[in-house]
Amino acid sequence: MKKGFTMIELIFVIVILGILASVAIPRLAATREDAEISTTIANLRTLVSEASAYYVAHGTFSPGGNNATWNQVTNVPLSTPNAEVVGTGDTATAPTAHLQAGRENCIGVRLVNKNGNTPAHIVLTSVTPAPNANSVCAQVLASEPVAAYLRSTSGNGAGTVAVGSSTGIYRAAPQPENNNRGTETGAPTTNGVGVGG
Repeated sequence: MKKGFTMIELIFVIVILGILASVAIPRLAATREDAEISTTIANLRTLVSEASAYYVAHGTFSPGGNNATWNQVTNVPLSTPNAEVVGTGDTATAPTAHLQAGRENCIGVRLVNKNGNTPAHIVLTSVTPAPNANSVCAQVLASEPVAAYLRSTSGNGAGTVAVGSSTGIYRAAPQPENNNRGTETGAPTTNGVGVGG
């Protein structure tokens, strides 16, 4: 009697392994995408928190008359508009640096010093043109924490986050439908997202 497997048994095992692989590989890819989205959101929160801490510590984004560089403000990896890594000499106040998601520029970031009555703030913008609807960047932009940052306003237009305060991100209140409670339309209301996370 011969010892070993028949050809049919080997083919059957290979087919079962192929079926298992076809189920596992898409799940692994989706997990990797979810991790990239979570990392980008965490990096944005860290960036806002570190920029606020830098401003509180120095009272300006231009200490000693010199504009701060991104490396002085945060350790979050940023890129230039050309998708090159931000260098040690790249200033944080202009031009806009980008937070990447899925190896593409996703969220523009620029720091603005206090100017008269305008408080210091961080300007956040989504990339243009809009990313492919299925891309990691599009999923990051659609996530609630990032969407809250992008629609936030500190009195300086959409996508601005006031720094140097412990207040939440504010946005304009929705217009009341038929409300006689005497609330002021357009008054700031918090959406529950803190500046630092």
